[in-house]
Amino acid sequence: MNPDRSVAFWSLPLGSWFAVRVRMSIIFPLVALALCYRLGTPAVGLSFALVLFISVVAHEFGHVLAARVTGGDGDEILLTPLGGLAFCYPAPTFQSKFWTVAGGPLVNVGFCLITVVQVLNSAHAAQWFNPFEFPAVQMSGDASVIVPALCLMLFKANWLLLLINLIPVHPLDGGRLLQLVLSLKLEAHFARIWYLRVGAIVGMTMLVAGLMSDNTWIMAVGALIVPLNLAESFQLQTQDHIEESFMGYDFSQGYTSLEQSNGDEVEGEDRPGVLARWRAQREEEKRQKQEEEDRDMERQLDQLLEKLHVHGDASLTASEKRRLQDISERLRQRGRSS
Repeated sequence: MNPDRSVAFWSLPLGSWFAVRVRMSIIFPLVALALCYRLGTPAVGLSFALVLFISVVAHEFGHVLAARVTGGDGDEILLTPLGGLAFCYPAPTFQSKFWTVAGGPLVNVGFCLITVVQVLNSAHAAQWFNPFEFPAVQMSGDASVIVPALCLMLFKANWLLLLINLIPVHPLDGGRLLQLVLSLKLEAHFARIWYLRVGAIVGMTMLVAGLMSDNTWIMAVGALIVPLNLAESFQLQTQDHIEESFMGYDFSQGYTSLEQSNGDEVEGEDRPGVLARWRAQREEEKRQKQEEEDRDMERQLDQLLEKLHVHGDASLTASEKRRLQDISERLRQRGRSS
């Protein structure tokens, strides 16, 4: 990750934890200052900022742990107030990709379950579940006062992270899960198109709803979601245009017109039936999916071999060695079968 490529990626290095490079977005300290102002006292604001930071760290390491358990890996984390970004490399299976994405929200669910009893026993239980309210808490006194307050804030932080990350939009976890589910029914390219369309619609809906209800938080999330999804859609369209056109000539149109011109010469030839065309389409989708998995495995193999070349055999973890052996064996089998 290049932290200088965009303002959104400006960050501070926090070292390497469990073979994972950790960086903190510069937005985090700004959010801590805003919380001190919005929550009344610096003690409450800084305490909630610390609880939020710990929750985000646990959320992102949930992604990394899920990737490693299912045969993948993760080597870098960028911490942001909305949940951060974990640069994970799941194994080329649906299960690994699914659990790698779901690992983060599952950590938040765990924290919520641990602290929900404290919330239910509090005097403002409904407000703690309301994402737009923050009940008053006391951070002065002995442990009998501070510990329950920290438990309530831990619930609030993880409840907010869970609700935000389950929104089915790019680049949140809910959007990634939606893309994976769509890829089961659609070719990967079209799954990505529809997932970005859903993200743009949801973002615009949140923006309008925030304006109508005068809710700053909904407007802020919607204003963040819309440009991210539109930018990703524009990038996808640009890639399609580059692939289909070269030096100003659209080869897809040329190929189509060539087929039409040849159609006059083979006018008597029967077109394939509906069933045959459906089978051909299914075979093409399988072939494209197989090629995508092959590229994914080759990319992971290149990363592992580069790490092995630069840092030596001792730099690879046990899971990385197993993954290297598994990918090498799969690629050899593919080569023999082809």
